Amino acid sequence: MFLNHSREVLRLLTSLQADLLILEENELLFFNYFFSFLSSVLGLSITIWIWMLNKKQNRRKDRIYKQLSGTNALLIIWVILMIISRFGSILPIVLFGTPGYDNHLNLYEEYWILFVLIPIVVFMQSWFTVRLVYQAGRWIFSTFLLCMLTAFVLQLTTTVSQEKLNLAYHQRFERDYNYIDQEIRIAKEKYGIDYSEQTVEILKKQVTESSVKQVESVKKAFFGDRPVTLDTIILQKIIIRNYKEGGRYYYKRNAIENWRYALPIDILKQLSYFDQNAKETKELLEVLKEMIDLVNTPEIHWQEYQNFTETERRRSLGARYNIPDPLIEQLKKVQTRLLEDDLYSDFFKNLQAIKDRE
Repeated sequence: MFLNHSREVLRLLTSLQADLLILEENELLFFNYFFSFLSSVLGLSITIWIWMLNKKQNRRKDRIYKQLSGTNALLIIWVILMIISRFGSILPIVLFGTPGYDNHLNLYEEYWILFVLIPIVVFMQSWFTVRLVYQAGRWIFSTFLLCMLTAFVLQLTTTVSQEKLNLAYHQRFERDYNYIDQEIRIAKEKYGIDYSEQTVEILKKQVTESSVKQVESVKKAFFGDRPVTLDTIILQKIIIRNYKEGGRYYYKRNAIENWRYALPIDILKQLSYFDQNAKETKELLEVLKEMIDLVNTPEIHWQEYQNFTETERRRSLGARYNIPDPLIEQLKKVQTRLLEDDLYSDFFKNLQAIKDRE
């Protein structure tokens, strides 16, 4: 129970700065059995230590061996607990909880044999010195069966469901996920675009390496001198709406390079590639609309944070600190130019004016 609850606490820590570490079903089952078998054989080691406390032996050598057996049992317990606690805490805090982590170290797929060998080593090491005093062949076989049975019982009775923490984490980004699912469904029904499960999964991540690369690749697609595909335009709209920040900022606050998304002038250039009634034109105008909405996001004071969702708070902070002034000026110029164009004036006349930063 301690190991299972500790796993959930450490998973919670990964969500403080990175995406929550969520285990696959087969991976979760594997580690549940590992904790169960490890607990069972560690319990056997404690039992052997208690057995070996009885020093009533005629030969002095046997008494020494019994003391050695008890010491060895305690040693294997504390060494294994030290290893498990050290790796189990350092990896979630330092690696799994670091922004950018994207399953670079998969213990289940790459090092599964290690987790099979640890309980076996503990079991064999616990009996190793006992055999110097007793003929323990029958007892070794009996305790092996008892450890197996105990492990299966522990797995059924002490397992902690990860769904409670997963649900709490998903509720933080419920608005993001609902919008993504809605746009993906509309894209399929309206335009026949079928995004892969991997693309949608990455779209729902926050700061993993694949999520950052997705934001960067979508922005890069607008730089070229050729039309952008409709599926990329819709992805850009979703990314802006959910304000996916991606990587770190490497420039000064007002540097336009800090803008993670397509520039307004690039969208204006893309509009020239498509007909007025084209579906790409409609979605490009929606991207501009999302930019204006993001720039106009009202500031949320910290006293009122509890009244807003995670997305609303993130957009508010982004609009206040991470939108460069040159981007706002460029967006104003593009909006003015499109308002003067009869082809697009009807779309923009109902939009809010772009607010200046205070």
